[in-house]
Amino acid sequence: MLNFDSLQELPLPPAGSVVAVAMSGGVDSSLVAHLMAERGCRVVGVTMKVYDGSIQFPEGAGNGCYGPDEAEDEAACRRLCDALGAEYVVIDLSKPYGKEVLDYFRTEYKLGRTPNPCLRCNPLIKFGLLPHALRQAGHDFDYYVTGHYARLLAPEGNPDLGVYLAPGIDPYKDQSYFLQRVGQDILVKTRFPLGNLRKEEVRRLARERGLEVAEKKDSQDFVAKEDYETLFEKDALKRGAIIDTQGRVLGEHQGIVRYTIGQRRGVGVSTGTEPLYVVALDAQNNQVVVGHERELFSRGLEASQSVWAPGFGQENFRALAKIRLASKPAWALVEPNQDGTVRVIFDEPQRAIAPGQSVAFYIPLSAGSNTEEPGLPSRVPVNTILAGGAVIERKLSGTA
Repeated sequence: MLNFDSLQELPLPPAGSVVAVAMSGGVDSSLVAHLMAERGCRVVGVTMKVYDGSIQFPEGAGNGCYGPDEAEDEAACRRLCDALGAEYVVIDLSKPYGKEVLDYFRTEYKLGRTPNPCLRCNPLIKFGLLPHALRQAGHDFDYYVTGHYARLLAPEGNPDLGVYLAPGIDPYKDQSYFLQRVGQDILVKTRFPLGNLRKEEVRRLARERGLEVAEKKDSQDFVAKEDYETLFEKDALKRGAIIDTQGRVLGEHQGIVRYTIGQRRGVGVSTGTEPLYVVALDAQNNQVVVGHERELFSRGLEASQSVWAPGFGQENFRALAKIRLASKPAWALVEPNQDGTVRVIFDEPQRAIAPGQSVAFYIPLSAGSNTEEPGLPSRVPVNTILAGGAVIERKLSGTA
């Protein structure tokens, strides 16, 4: 059994080591590259090219993980690496990204599910194909370093004994939820230098070093301006019926991909004084099902494709379960199965459990750990580790 008291943060790469820094052109990864160079590491900056120009965005659409500003970001990365005397490599992953992330995103939405593209991209592309392709291109490295706001712990600080993800100390920027599916094979060589910094400290350090991106706005969207509709062909925006839970037609929707579980704004129908929310999406019949808010609550869920940290996934355990990035972590009994499925029973009913989203399981490191962040109801307590995660398939019926 894991001895929580033995967990220590993994040290940053020592001087003389070769570090591959995943760079996006933003302030976080740019500062990381600078910090690694200051430590005396030999930096190899690497950027993944994912935008192939096949989808056109409106002019001035802004930046996103996938979008036309990619060339501008690459140029900023190259200028910084030149200033640091570091190598810089761009790896074209547009084809696998299109297949594994964009096609997946489209397919899931057409099925009436709510996918999280970051949870697909991170294990398969950013922490999968990218470091592998960099090595294949002849650039070996000792450590893979990114600008994520997360921390890594290991028994006695030894990654060979297993690596555990922990939240970054900045409750507004913690990205551990997005990393729940990243495997041990890459985590043992990964480091997150920003895990113990807050965003305002990162910007201050970037300003002190004269980084041109010190004040650059964070990119939080999957695509530019969250223009998801641009990713879909017109038949995916086919109109259909909005019905209530009794099957009565209340109106017409504008395409099932425009809706998600729990949505109220933009539904455009009502039956009286009580507001209506999306409670289900019937892709087979192209119907959006609406109901009252109480119909959004459930005491449990079933999930699949589970990924576990060392020592978890064989027996039932209690954890703080987080069903989406913006949800409040809630105590639950987690029941893993040998086929990779998981059953989760919450102590209290949870709102808007959405198939396609992912549930992450956090374990407090001590019995006295504070499991509430004052004023931050959706944030994960810092003194926890990530035990694993799984893709939500369905909510369990009933709230009792």
